[in-house]
Amino acid sequence: MTAGTQAMADGGYLPFRRVLPQLALLSSLFLLNFLSRIIFAPLLPQIEQELGFGHTVSGSFFLWISVGYFPSVLTSGFVSARITFKRTIVLSTLAAGCVLVMLAHCRTMTGIRAALFGLGLASGLYLPAGLSTITGMVAPTFWGRGIAVHELAPNIGFIIAPLICGVMVRWSTWRHGIEGIGVGLIVMAVLYGLKGRGGRDRGVPPDLAVFRVFLAMPQFWLMILLFSLAICSTMGIYAMLPLLLVTGQGMDGDSANRLLSLSRFCTIIMPVPAGWLGDRYGNRRVMVAALLLAGLLTIPLGLLSGGPLLAAVFLQPLVAVCFFPSAFAVLSTLGGKKLGAAAVSLSIPMAFLVGGGVMPTLIGGIGDHFDLGAGFVVAGLAMTVAAVLAAVILRREARARGAEHDPRS
Repeated sequence: MTAGTQAMADGGYLPFRRVLPQLALLSSLFLLNFLSRIIFAPLLPQIEQELGFGHTVSGSFFLWISVGYFPSVLTSGFVSARITFKRTIVLSTLAAGCVLVMLAHCRTMTGIRAALFGLGLASGLYLPAGLSTITGMVAPTFWGRGIAVHELAPNIGFIIAPLICGVMVRWSTWRHGIEGIGVGLIVMAVLYGLKGRGGRDRGVPPDLAVFRVFLAMPQFWLMILLFSLAICSTMGIYAMLPLLLVTGQGMDGDSANRLLSLSRFCTIIMPVPAGWLGDRYGNRRVMVAALLLAGLLTIPLGLLSGGPLLAAVFLQPLVAVCFFPSAFAVLSTLGGKKLGAAAVSLSIPMAFLVGGGVMPTLIGGIGDHFDLGAGFVVAGLAMTVAAVLAAVILRREARARGAEHDPRS
């Protein structure tokens, strides 16, 4: 019996409200999955102080997670093809929890790096299986709502991670906090294994021939560049901002974490007006404009202090998240209706590796050799230059398409 037929009742899918409890359960898994990867951002000042390493090593935490996450997402189809989507979700959640428990007891950087790599491997299996489970349970007319409920998890994660960190540091240690999240993942894996519905279908291994088609497209590589820097503008900046506020601005850890949390509240609603702007003015224009403004607002993070810095901390994420609705729409058109999903599944892991791993490490490296604020300036300049470059390239492509359709040409 497949996930689709399980969700059927009297020849049709169950009403959306009947599926909501299962969506909430999946979203809870996704929230813990996401928290396990971003919780290190607000904890880095405390971890740096305890273990005595520099900003480069701090940034490399996210690089090691990304190095594991990249191949895991790409090969998730091979795993789910053998053990079904549901079992893949349980495996991912259980493995991530066990890795976090082990990481909490690591005392050397070698052990911590190995655990971070393992965390990326474990957590990367979840997303393709989770999305496939949702589309199997929810009627096609409600896929947008179902995925929207699921995608609340990372937005909520950005908000509550600093608050959880504050509780960890105040009442215990970062190691106990990490261990607690790991235990939570293990418990949720068991709960989903017992109570989760749907996900009985098996996945399809990725088609390597399709990947080769995209790798030969210049537009595909341009989108990877833009997505990489857009992910840097959200996750990369989020990862390193607590260090900047604590070590660069002299803010105490609790205040920095509260500020980080508050700055992400309004980002939950921003994709809605961003999507409207894309429909109204064109997705390519909005995509480029959002990355350009995000870059211009990232630069002041490394230069300002006091009130102007606070304004930049709040404005930068509001603009940065506006990139993604239009960018996903543009990316999905590269392969047409048949291959659009493949374009997303190939590009996002690569972009996450660069934007969520390499760029935070680069920011930290610049911080060790010069100043951490200089790392933010370089990241902002990279976003700005990439946006301008994309605007020029896309404008030339638009003119070329116009010339091809001009009857006088």
